Amino acid sequence: MMQNRKYATDPRAATLNPIQVLTENGYRIIRLSDIDESISDGGIEHRFIVRDPDGYELDVTVTLDARTAAELVRRSEGRITFESSFWINSAERHLAEYLWEHNDFPPGASIIVDQPTIEDLDLARRWNCEEK
Repeated sequence: MMQNRKYATDPRAATLNPIQVLTENGYRIIRLSDIDESISDGGIEHRFIVRDPDGYELDVTVTLDARTAAELVRRSEGRITFESSFWINSAERHLAEYLWEHNDFPPGASIIVDQPTIEDLDLARRWNCEEK
């Protein structure tokens, strides 16, 4: 008798077991848009589930300031738009850096990125503009 199984290549299975970013100090980051289809992965504000090394979970929002985002769009010379996956990648990276540097959740469960980093500028210059 054959059983109905879900494999990793099945998109529905991926939503049940989303990719987690693990920081060097043991925090786990999950993109909320990976487990809730009603949440967009576009735009400059992104929500994440963060689990600390002791298992405590908190929803954290990372927002890239509109001026900072506009500067990165300009410097990308058309490689990124405001709906690009660049923004969720950048937000996730800023969150991971915060967790590593502070070894704690951000105050108010929120981070506002108001200055582009060298990594942001470099990645924006090299981002693949044909992604969507």
